[in-house]
Amino acid sequence: MPSLPPAIDLHVHDRGSGALVVGLHDLAADGMRMQALLGPLVRRGHRVVTPDLRGHGRSPSPNGPWSIDDVASDVARVVASRGAPAIVVGQGLGAAAAVAMALGHPGLVGGLVLSGLTPRAEEPDTQDRWMRVARALRERDQEGVALAAEAMAARPDWRGALPQLDAPAIVLAGARDRAAPPDAQRDLAVWIRRARLTVVDAGHDVMGQRPDLVLEAVLRLESADREAVAA
Repeated sequence: MPSLPPAIDLHVHDRGSGALVVGLHDLAADGMRMQALLGPLVRRGHRVVTPDLRGHGRSPSPNGPWSIDDVASDVARVVASRGAPAIVVGQGLGAAAAVAMALGHPGLVGGLVLSGLTPRAEEPDTQDRWMRVARALRERDQEGVALAAEAMAARPDWRGALPQLDAPAIVLAGARDRAAPPDAQRDLAVWIRRARLTVVDAGHDVMGQRPDLVLEAVLRLESADREAVAA
């Protein structure tokens, strides 16, 4: 098991037993929402673990600034303590944390379902948009969510690192996603060697609008893993 960098203890929603599935929510959401979306997997013999990411829900909000690697480090501790590897499902902020964890701790991740994320660093105009979001959140006294928005603004360009990932991935891109258009999300499928892109009739919130496809993607990854072991 790889050593983990310092991390905080997240509040975690944990149900079921069996194959581990970890759900990572988007900015300004929480683990309960991901638990509701992925909950049907509990009846199919899975353990569904959905933390509140730092600054969200009932998790701590340490002093900033934060990086996406900090968010991923928190989640890595959760996954390692529950018997990795896991299929990790993430949207937006959660997808960024999933990618950072897969790169930093590949032994913890057996598969990825990603949505609402591009692998490129933000351009100056989109960085500015994230910073405006952070300022608006602070005005509403949501410091932790604001720090997470700033971490998204400063995330690195992952394209050069992604080919080293060995875990299979499914990218679910919303056809009407204006924050991360499908052509931009296509880069994830291009740079991750074992990735497949599916364009979904949805906006940015693919996981809320098409949870059936998310569940199908998890089961498809699990099936592919069993076939690889049998081979």
